[in-house]
Amino acid sequence: MATFNATDLNTKPLFMGGYGNGAVVWGSVIPTAGVLGDVYRPVRIPAGMLVTHLDIVNDDLDTGGTSGSAKIGYAPVNTAEGPAGVDDYFSATSNFLTSAGRKVCAFHPIKFEKDVWVTITFTLSTTTFASGKVTAVAMGQAEGIK
Repeated sequence: MATFNATDLNTKPLFMGGYGNGAVVWGSVIPTAGVLGDVYRPVRIPAGMLVTHLDIVNDDLDTGGTSGSAKIGYAPVNTAEGPAGVDDYFSATSNFLTSAGRKVCAFHPIKFEKDVWVTITFTLSTTTFASGKVTAVAMGQAEGIK
């Protein structure tokens, strides 16, 4: 198993104001494998953000078939501080990475009081992996932390 991080994973989302405003954070990762258990972390969601919308835009990572599947969730940046990760909060397992496209996730809005990573966890390996870009775009309200 391997974890592939976006190159700007820990530097892109910076300070967020405490009075609230609309917010968009996004990031991309270019993995070199797609096997069972691999985790992609394309973006970091800053503390204080209420996430209302998440899209995954991806290249075709399985050129040999449609077997590769993954789920989309979140994991804490600092496991000691939390929150507890939920690896399928944004989307249950599906094979969206087997062709280029955009996946719109369906979930109830969620506010994070601590920084989290969006995680894409493989539940079934690809048939023939092809490296490509996977981008996550999270939108919502920057409410600040309490």
